[in-house]
Amino acid sequence: MAAMVLSRIDQDELLGALYALDDIQPFAAFLERLRRRTHAREAVLLTRSVTSGWKSHVSRISNATALPPVPRGLLQTLRSGRLYDFEELGEGGSGRIIRASNHRNDVWIGIRGGASDCFGAPDGALLSALSSHAAIAVSNMARLRDSQIELAAANAALDRAGVGWAVLDEYGEAVTGQNHDVSSRQRAALVNGVNDGARVAVAGQAIAIPFAAGGRGAALALFREPVQSIDRAAAFAAAYGLTGAESRMAIALAEGASIVEAAARLNLTEQTARHYSKRLYAATGARGQAELVRLVWTSVAALA
Repeated sequence: MAAMVLSRIDQDELLGALYALDDIQPFAAFLERLRRRTHAREAVLLTRSVTSGWKSHVSRISNATALPPVPRGLLQTLRSGRLYDFEELGEGGSGRIIRASNHRNDVWIGIRGGASDCFGAPDGALLSALSSHAAIAVSNMARLRDSQIELAAANAALDRAGVGWAVLDEYGEAVTGQNHDVSSRQRAALVNGVNDGARVAVAGQAIAIPFAAGGRGAALALFREPVQSIDRAAAFAAAYGLTGAESRMAIALAEGASIVEAAARLNLTEQTARHYSKRLYAATGARGQAELVRLVWTSVAALA
């Protein structure tokens, strides 16, 4: 079949919806427009990837009974780039389907109807013209979701460490990131410092470093936020074979408490607290409180 050039209307109506990257209902608007365009009972987009497995997106006539799904084993036998007729495949009803593959995904796009429905050559040509676009759109959606996962993971890790961030443009305006009480004058000072060649610029309680990914003159601002700890004591106990009480003593000392202050915080006698501290030094190999503090904040406990 000769390649079809999409009309201006199809480009606006179909490709615009296909590349919209809707997180809530991906490809829903595109499939609905494709179904209406071809007068199909169903328009389908099926995808398969190593990371997310199979996904199915369907648009069908309101209140219509769903057609039986196309067997996945059959889909995998279809040759990429060739248009197939459902009668040719031995599936009930009428319709057309085509497969497009790339290094990230396999994509099948099709239109389906009942036995009395008829799809002509223009419908098949339209699917052929759309198939490569569908593969690109699915890959873009996968990349977007990968980026969203990476950003969420990075933010969760920074929350554990009590670090906030914001990307500042060349004028000191926050492009993206977290809200923080840094004045416009301080943001400008941070960006100016970075653009003047400072490896680390400081203004108030925030620092900034060069950030080429943010664009010309951009800077990455970092500042302290409340630490979102899960259970540092449990992590330190597991790392060094300590009891929960001993580990809680270590965390209290690492946070700046004296032995007397730690005993009061943990409802211990001073004698018990001193016994725990000796156990801590023996178990960790620390030769004093300063080294114990260093061990706490360089161990897995700092990540918990």
